[in-house]
Amino acid sequence: MTWWDPEFRDVVAALPRSRGDLSDPAVLAVLREPGPDPSPEPDVTWTAGTVPNTAGDHRIPVRVYRPAQPHPNRPGYVHFHGGGLSFGSLNTEHRRCVALCRDTGAIGVSVDFRMAPEHPPAVILDDGYSVLRRMTEQSGAYDVDPRRLAVTGASGGGMLTLAVAQMARDRGDTAPALALALYPNTDDRVLPEHASRREGLPVIPEDAIAAVMANLGPPAPYIVPNRTEDLRGLCPAVLLVGQNDPLRDEVVDHAWRLMRAGVTTELHVLPGLPHAFDLLVPQAEATRQADGLMAGAFRRFVTDA
Repeated sequence: MTWWDPEFRDVVAALPRSRGDLSDPAVLAVLREPGPDPSPEPDVTWTAGTVPNTAGDHRIPVRVYRPAQPHPNRPGYVHFHGGGLSFGSLNTEHRRCVALCRDTGAIGVSVDFRMAPEHPPAVILDDGYSVLRRMTEQSGAYDVDPRRLAVTGASGGGMLTLAVAQMARDRGDTAPALALALYPNTDDRVLPEHASRREGLPVIPEDAIAAVMANLGPPAPYIVPNRTEDLRGLCPAVLLVGQNDPLRDEVVDHAWRLMRAGVTTELHVLPGLPHAFDLLVPQAEATRQADGLMAGAFRRFVTDA
């Protein structure tokens, strides 16, 4: 029997067992609606902006978060929202961006990258990487130390986080201090030993996972982190995943692969939690604990490194 954190039992029981047809443009359009603008916060402000992509033919919308009391070491982060790289918006994980900014004193830039299936993985990757490189090259404008930058994101945004870290290692023109990924997609393959453990788990059922991966098309370089054979030389990685998340086993596999490659790695498997637990019950004690784990890791690997 699956054990659920008590604060999540009723929420999980009420969840629909399908996300709809995620290959249907009409369904994706609904899931891309940003919803109402977030309410002001007393200790964090945010402004809208844009960043040019590599080719200079597109302006990537971003939201820049600034704490009321920035840390004197001037850390920063680039954030990628969840949604399987097919849906979601800057508002999807606004709460987490505010929390990380407030709890660490870091400047944050959240990226409204272009999405699949309208855009191929190379475009999505370039949007993410362009913002990281811009924050590195224009560190004075953002008031950050380019040596103290992290990449972070959840679910599909966690997948992009790990992919951008791999690109940074190979290109060498920017070097994030940390890849901080919350319940990231890491593979487009389901190993036989994982399949039975994924059945019936809520939030992202099998058909939803398959659909968002199909939206990305054939495997492309970097976009699926577990397909990269050589993981040596990557920046430190911190991964968090719920024990009842269908992505759990692929996240654990990726963490083991990172460790075997000599990458400094921290893995947290959180008992009784589903995928996207922090979005489902943001006020839960488990959500607050996860916020604390992420802020603590950020301070260790970025702020105080």
